[in-house]
Amino acid sequence: MECVLEQYGGAAFALPPLLEWSVALTGGVPCDSFQLRCPYVPAMAEQLETVWRATLRQSGQTVLRAVVDEHEIVQDGRGQSLCVSGRGLAALLLDNEAEAVEYSCPVLSELLRSHAAPCGISWTPFPELRGAGSYAVASGSSQWKALSNFTRYFGGFEPRMTAEGVLVPTLWKDDGTRHLIRRGTPILELRWKERRYGVYSEVLVVDKVRRTKERVVNAAFAARGGSCRKVLYTPGRSTGNAMRYTGAYQIARSQQGAREMTVVLSGAFFIEPGSVVRMERADIGITGDFYVEELVLACDGQGERTTLTMRRLTE
Repeated sequence: MECVLEQYGGAAFALPPLLEWSVALTGGVPCDSFQLRCPYVPAMAEQLETVWRATLRQSGQTVLRAVVDEHEIVQDGRGQSLCVSGRGLAALLLDNEAEAVEYSCPVLSELLRSHAAPCGISWTPFPELRGAGSYAVASGSSQWKALSNFTRYFGGFEPRMTAEGVLVPTLWKDDGTRHLIRRGTPILELRWKERRYGVYSEVLVVDKVRRTKERVVNAAFAARGGSCRKVLYTPGRSTGNAMRYTGAYQIARSQQGAREMTVVLSGAFFIEPGSVVRMERADIGITGDFYVEELVLACDGQGERTTLTMRRLTE
């Protein structure tokens, strides 16, 4: 892994060969992050004063472009070293608050200009998304929340960030590409977890003012015998769509991480979040396609390793 640190104003310098590093990629929230340690030389001190961005590359491929959150110069029994940590460019949207505003005829392009562009974030081409009715950004909301609430509510998806820090404001689609994990793949550890506790089988949303109810069912969990109902009361005058969205969102939040696979591989494999891995391990009874939610690349005294956190693609 190689790292180039950029200074505010345009200068940049490459770090010496890294001693230890870890890069976690999610493509969303919590945002991508990195930590590294390398040899330190006194000439770096002045340069570090204005460092604000970092680009990590492996074999010529950008693994992460990030905001530098912290650097620390350490002198101990191992000599002098520099430790640097930071987060992906989604941090710029998470760290900056939006002003309270209400859009009467909201469109995605307008929200991107108002909430992403001021933070220096660019985005990929996208089909225009229009909201039915008004859309309000609450006081204290981050710029990320201002965008993601809109796309979730009117488009049914959460925006993503590429490794280079470009926003992808479109619904994820399976392009058919598959990374294979089979019998010969160097697996150090594999875990398949299923948690039933806390997963909602249904959410009943009640509008006390209009005296209406909307019932949203988690059909997949109910089909496995799940029984956990949550009742939510809205402040009033909610539309049926808004109530159904609230119920679906609560169900989705309740089952995050409830059924997930963790695979630790020997070596560094750049498999971005949003990729699909095909498991061909009939020897352990686990096969099928899995969606990569998080990738962690790490190197320390034990060598390089890759950790994938995944869920079944059909879920």
